[in-house]
Amino acid sequence: MINAIIIDDEPAARASLLLEIELHCPQIRVIATAGSVTEGIEVVRANPHAALLFLDIQLTDGSGFDLLQQINFDHLKIIFTTAYSEYALRAIKFSPLDYLLKPIDAQELQDAVDKVSKGQQSDMQDQIRQFMQQLNQSAAPPRIALATADGIHLHYVKSIVRCASDGNYATVHFEDKSKLLVAKTLKDLELMLAPYAFERIHKSHLINMDHLKRYYNRFSGEVEMSDGALLPVAQRKKAYLLELLKG
Repeated sequence: MINAIIIDDEPAARASLLLEIELHCPQIRVIATAGSVTEGIEVVRANPHAALLFLDIQLTDGSGFDLLQQINFDHLKIIFTTAYSEYALRAIKFSPLDYLLKPIDAQELQDAVDKVSKGQQSDMQDQIRQFMQQLNQSAAPPRIALATADGIHLHYVKSIVRCASDGNYATVHFEDKSKLLVAKTLKDLELMLAPYAFERIHKSHLINMDHLKRYYNRFSGEVEMSDGALLPVAQRKKAYLLELLKG
């Protein structure tokens, strides 16, 4: 049996996850739960024999990462859970770390448990520490290196309004209305900008959410950016984008 702890600030979410574990993961035994960073720290410290932590990213008194910074998690494997596609989730989905999106899907739960059960403890600790270091570094205004035919250009991420696909290249548009043709695909830029507030709204458009001015409920959806550009929203992205805008 694998002893586990659930930390989530929603009682209903804790109960739902506990039920899914009982139904689909008989190898997991939940020995404790908590509903906040403060309570979670106490519970983890009181249960040193726990081996697995289901950790909500956003808690009422902080984040799951705030909790990890205050405990020794060398003995824990961690599966993150969240109901929101917020900053941390945008970053984490492009990392090797495991996360579950609420409401929890039984098959995704089984897959995540199976993956962490087979993973190396030391590898997971390194991944988590690297990810947390990345989050901490992002507190300073981040810059990005963009390669073009004439060299490498360094720009502050916050100055990027949007990126548009141009075949095997992409055009990066800045808030001063300048633009840069870079030797990367839009997918490459999506991966590079994953830790920041960028969303792929269409196969041809990646936008900085901080520069989004307006959403129009026409066609499949359309957005207006701070540089005046009107961009289409793909039908499959519409519901997702609206959820982000609702906060």
